Amino acid sequence: MEKATLGYLFVAATAVVLGQEAVPHAAWLAGAYAALAGFVLACVAAHRHWASPALANVRALYPLACAPLLFSASGPQSLALHGRLLDDTMLVWEQHLFGAHPNLLLGALASRPLTEALSLSYSSYYLYFVLPPAYFLAKGMHQALHRYVLALCLAHYLCFLGFMLLPLAGPVAALAPAFTPDHLHGYLAQPLQAQLMASADPPGTCFPSSHVAGAWAAALSIRGASVPRPAKRLMIAATALITVSVVYCRYHYVLDAAAGMATAALAVFLTRRLTRRESN
Repeated sequence: MEKATLGYLFVAATAVVLGQEAVPHAAWLAGAYAALAGFVLACVAAHRHWASPALANVRALYPLACAPLLFSASGPQSLALHGRLLDDTMLVWEQHLFGAHPNLLLGALASRPLTEALSLSYSSYYLYFVLPPAYFLAKGMHQALHRYVLALCLAHYLCFLGFMLLPLAGPVAALAPAFTPDHLHGYLAQPLQAQLMASADPPGTCFPSSHVAGAWAAALSIRGASVPRPAKRLMIAATALITVSVVYCRYHYVLDAAAGMATAALAVFLTRRLTRRESN
């Protein structure tokens, strides 16, 4: 896990420094990445010196706690290569592939109950950072916890790097004048999620969808774990709904979701390779 985290921090910091003219607060970002790398190394050193269960848990879980911070940083970082958002390119691709924009077509299905249900589904992703790790800790399933956290975080790291390749504001901004209805309306979950997105979802963080990538990587990583079969099926169903919700709720293009699924497959593959190498 530490190798993956330090590797990502190195690549991200390098990209920020090289693209500092286009990246807001580039010096601050690079310094924050260096400080986080120092924290990771300190955790490793402390755990080697004091092999306590508490330190082992900190070492196992800190990547999940850092993920929201790294996501926030990936917004300005996404401008490092191109210096601007590329939604115009994505809209051209969609027109060529589909002959239309799927986000607009889904507007015909919009209703308050459906919007509320899919907004709740979208928000359920945050539970992936809490419930499975808590279950593994409670059951003493440390290897399963390690694989789960590694797969989930690798998916995010790959997404954060992907943001730089194709920085997008997303359909909610790029297609705003064309939506019918112009805004989605729910009951409770939808306005709360919309408020969260407005305050904590930086532009440039759409491709690949980190919601889709993280959810599928997490769901697939537990297939071989000693988890009740109904729980596995529930997680697959929840992940499928998240995949639909990211497009319906206008946060992502269809190609963002497809790229997220491909990213999840790569993250799971890398997790298997890395854990197999560690066991050898």
